[in-house]
Amino acid sequence: MESTTSTLTAASPHRLAAPPDAGLAPAPVDGVTYTFAAVTLEVVHRAHRAVTAYCLAGLAGTDDEIEAVGEAALIVDELMANVQRHAPGPADLVVTSEAGCWTVLVFDTSPRKPVPDTDEPGEKECGLGLHLITQLSESWGSFQTATGKAVWARYPKPTPDTVPQQHREQP
Repeated sequence: MESTTSTLTAASPHRLAAPPDAGLAPAPVDGVTYTFAAVTLEVVHRAHRAVTAYCLAGLAGTDDEIEAVGEAALIVDELMANVQRHAPGPADLVVTSEAGCWTVLVFDTSPRKPVPDTDEPGEKECGLGLHLITQLSESWGSFQTATGKAVWARYPKPTPDTVPQQHREQP
């Protein structure tokens, strides 16, 4: 996995490893890691731009692909905003590209497990990030780490099956 230190720290306090009971995950085709000493609103915006650029790389740039990348970046926005609100200390953002999906992991220093708000969407203005992540992602979850937790989400990549006929390249 390619590793990029985006700002502020030379090495992250987080170790990017799943817990022992998580089983073996398939090796990512490629990926990128960003490490932040603190998560601010500006960091959330920079993470959005970086993930958008990463996910767009190698795509043809059709409207459907751009929409899919925008939704994947929105998941990153919500995960990073949760870190900003609940654990503003050091954080790692890891994005991998696998055969049919992008996987986003955010490691932070809070041991508190993420729990979706029980209110219905639309009943309040904040606390609905996990509802949005649930709606947009293929799946999501979390696990404890030695220094806090990691929250992950998978987003399906656009495929030729999901791209309208007029956007498909002719052989």
